Amino acid sequence: MKITKLEHSGLVIENNQQKIVCDPVEFTHQLPKLDQVIAIVITHKHNDHFQPEKITQILADNPQARLFAPEDIELDEIAGHPIEKVAADVVWKLPEFHLSFFGRDHASIIPGVVPCRNLGVIINGEIVNPGDSFDTPDLPGRVKVLCVPSAAPWCKVPEGMAYIKQVKPEIAIPVHDAVLSELGRSFNNNLLTKAAEEADAKLIALQPSESFELN
Repeated sequence: MKITKLEHSGLVIENNQQKIVCDPVEFTHQLPKLDQVIAIVITHKHNDHFQPEKITQILADNPQARLFAPEDIELDEIAGHPIEKVAADVVWKLPEFHLSFFGRDHASIIPGVVPCRNLGVIINGEIVNPGDSFDTPDLPGRVKVLCVPSAAPWCKVPEGMAYIKQVKPEIAIPVHDAVLSELGRSFNNNLLTKAAEEADAKLIALQPSESFELN
């Protein structure tokens, strides 16, 4: 499988030329043209993860793609494509992909207040994307790849460090980092690297449009 980082928390996972897209958004970087997309996964409804106009753009090139999102997304469809509302423990088998959803709530910004629903997704039993949470996936054996939130109003870098140490993945990828300057990103990545080393993991910090192959 190949993992490509989009901007912020956006990801493209490719397996045998088929693709899953998670949280595609645009801020300072333009989305690449995406083809062979069979599913789009939205972890939650905040604008830094869910931009219907960008999903419409992807669907125009991939009319066969399915849309998965939490139950509190207000829209029922985008560009005539139904949004399939899913929750924890829902499993979907698609060509070249197995999607398993976990978690329920977005991490609190104001203590004690849940901003919205949030879904983590496990892709092919190997790639864990928790969305805006530090929910722990229930997987047998060691997690291959963990997407680790780096910075947000709800997230401090020591929490990302603790998440790596708790899950102990083989590979950690920083996400949710568009709120950082380049200098801030380097500071946070250095600290996340330290946590990864302590967990016997490897940190792979990707720039937008940068990819790596998962063996």
